[in-house]
Amino acid sequence: MARLLRLRNVPILDALRLEEALFRADRHSWIITNEWDSDGGKCSLSGKLRSAAESVAVVLGISGTPEELVHTARAAADGVPLIKRFSGGGTVVVDSSTLFVTFIVAEGALDGVSPYPDPILNWTSEVYSDALARCGVAGFATHANDYCIGNRKFGGNAQSISGKRWLHHTSLLWDYEPARMALLQMPTRRPEYRANRSHEEFICSLSSSCEASRATVVDAIVAAACERLGCHEVDVAEASSALRTSHRKVTTILQP
Repeated sequence: MARLLRLRNVPILDALRLEEALFRADRHSWIITNEWDSDGGKCSLSGKLRSAAESVAVVLGISGTPEELVHTARAAADGVPLIKRFSGGGTVVVDSSTLFVTFIVAEGALDGVSPYPDPILNWTSEVYSDALARCGVAGFATHANDYCIGNRKFGGNAQSISGKRWLHHTSLLWDYEPARMALLQMPTRRPEYRANRSHEEFICSLSSSCEASRATVVDAIVAAACERLGCHEVDVAEASSALRTSHRKVTTILQP
């Protein structure tokens, strides 16, 4: 049975460090969500008050090169930090309109889902397809490694696999600021379905495709995942104990 952790207003650097600790130093399965209130609120990890401005960052995969993927001078001028996460995948801009969902699955927790990229993506795609159908969203599709409505991307994901234990985390665009997306360069390697479309032509928001509220969508994702994994909710203190355990640490800030 998975442990369900629902975070609010936790900056992405802190959230990624917690996920890395749980993946490397804990043996349980986890379902983790992280949402931001539009006006900020109390951070679940530190107890400090956070502003929505602290939610903004550019996050790169473990092998991502900032100079090739991000307009680094523009990001620095705008005060947007660059963060390297411990998993693979592409580069994303996140802010208070981004929803974060993470699945950490222990060995033997899911029958028939081998710890390899394609079976993992197939399983997570079923979770999102089920959840969004409950919210009246039509046209969900998985193209390459992206979650899409039709042929426009609303969710990017990354995976990490260690033996028979795996992690899959996703940033979902409930909404987005086009100016912030302009911090990203056009990647030289991109999926065939994207072709040469600009960011504006390529991505879409969940809010424009869904009549349900943001909270309802998150609840539907949690419900769909818990039906497959089983779950019981825990508080952040129980999860944070992993941070005090010795483990490999890759997640870091590249540019403040």
